[in-house]
Amino acid sequence: MRLYEGFRIKLYDNEILRLLRNENASQKKYKEPSTELLYEISELKDFAVELLNPRGMYDTFKSSKLTPKFLFKNTDKTILCICTIGKDMEEESSRLLNKGELAKGVILDAIASHAAEEAAVWMYRAIIRDLSEEIKDLEFTNRFSPGYCQWLLEEGQKLIFDRLPSNIIRVKLSKTMMMRPRKSVSFAVNIGKEVDRELGLKECPTCDLLDCSFRRD
Repeated sequence: MRLYEGFRIKLYDNEILRLLRNENASQKKYKEPSTELLYEISELKDFAVELLNPRGMYDTFKSSKLTPKFLFKNTDKTILCICTIGKDMEEESSRLLNKGELAKGVILDAIASHAAEEAAVWMYRAIIRDLSEEIKDLEFTNRFSPGYCQWLLEEGQKLIFDRLPSNIIRVKLSKTMMMRPRKSVSFAVNIGKEVDRELGLKECPTCDLLDCSFRRD
């Protein structure tokens, strides 16, 4: 098992704006963000950095021992990973919303969602870097998470959390299979000679989940 803590996450305005647009589903047409909004995002980004506490862990497992079989076929090894940005930003966003500072609370929540996704990106790159020698003659998939790629949320979360000691990075799984802190990500990566290289790619134009916060079209 490999553990990472305190790694640096980059935050991008365009991704924060995209998440905010998706929050406002009634917005029919794209509008240029106002100067005030851009300033608010910049201010809250600087504040958010102080609240980030990124942690991640992963381990390697024999794919033939994992289910559902269709996700792990033609695969020799599978990496299972959990990462989080901690609970501080989530709690601060809730505090702002409860105080009636709705704009700040919503923006900070969008920043937190983006930061959690960037933590997963960082961990995925770290995994590939760590295993570069071991997998130099093999192929590897994109990361894919429970709830996507026809991987049932309950089935996937149970598989990952049963095999990784998530308490080390202070992430818990609720009875409804949601992670606590909420701004956490779990995922898998397949490694082998003939893996499905399309696995984990977001096919937004052909996806039915039009209100998905990760939608990119």
